[in-house]
Amino acid sequence: MSKTQPPPIHAEWVSLLPVDLLRHLEAFVAVAEARSFTRGADLCGTPQPVVSRRVAALERDLGTTLLRRTSRQVELTDAGRTLLPHAADLVARAGHFRELAAAARAAGLSAGIPAGPDPRALVAARRAAAAAGITLTFAEHPAAERAALVRRGRLDVALLPCPPDEEEAGAELGAATTTDDLRGRRLHLDQLRRSGGDDGRPRALHLAAEDDVPWVRDPVRRAARLAGLLDGQLRVGTSDTEALTCALEYGDAILCTPAWAAAHRLRWRPFGDVALRRTYAVAGRPRVARELVDAVLPALARAAGLVTDPEEPR
Repeated sequence: MSKTQPPPIHAEWVSLLPVDLLRHLEAFVAVAEARSFTRGADLCGTPQPVVSRRVAALERDLGTTLLRRTSRQVELTDAGRTLLPHAADLVARAGHFRELAAAARAAGLSAGIPAGPDPRALVAARRAAAAAGITLTFAEHPAAERAALVRRGRLDVALLPCPPDEEEAGAELGAATTTDDLRGRRLHLDQLRRSGGDDGRPRALHLAAEDDVPWVRDPVRRAARLAGLLDGQLRVGTSDTEALTCALEYGDAILCTPAWAAAHRLRWRPFGDVALRRTYAVAGRPRVARELVDAVLPALARAAGLVTDPEEPR
């Protein structure tokens, strides 16, 4: 690969660069291209002493001299000539990313998420998106509807269930309970064979519609059969309200993420019989740049309850 053709750099890498490093790179590129600290400072719109300090800081960080100062002009060292095209590429991509973020901030992005989010998680998600310069609004829809709305352009981005080997965002699934008589650091499905309520009804395990996918539902069914549970003890597609009511009344267990359990003040444990994850890919309508789709992914993960400790609103 020639020195003048840097390798491809993904835009999401640019978004993770420290702000100080980007400023130092911008100063280096401006001075190198102008062959002058004074003219480079004008290009940056920054005082010349600040530009000089940024270039010096970059050289210290890299452990090499990039520019040779003479009485007439500034010249590139061998290291400077090698690194300049890479630095210019990063600076250009960062500028493009800022333009995309500015456009998104002006128009806002609509994001499809699962139903029943924790309002505190939505606050944290909006803040995470705002930190990336993006305004997000959330719409709650079932998974199939989210996919259709993205295809039709009614949603800009959406989290869509996907198999674990395609995961872009996800969280471990376990059991949430309200009762103290199901002991242990892990919940084993055969523990649900005990009755919970006064009527002797067997305890059930509730799966939300979001987890009615083969890579979650089928392993749970197999594990439930091996544990000796009756068919009626595995309930798929239960609403949050019904599942919480049954947990309180009968001691049932709810398949969920740690963040969802914490939001509803339930005790969460991993399963002892089977390892499960709720996994998503993020989809964007064609007009939305992939850079923006990647940038809002952390915020969508918060909104969907995949982050264990959402930031509390202040």
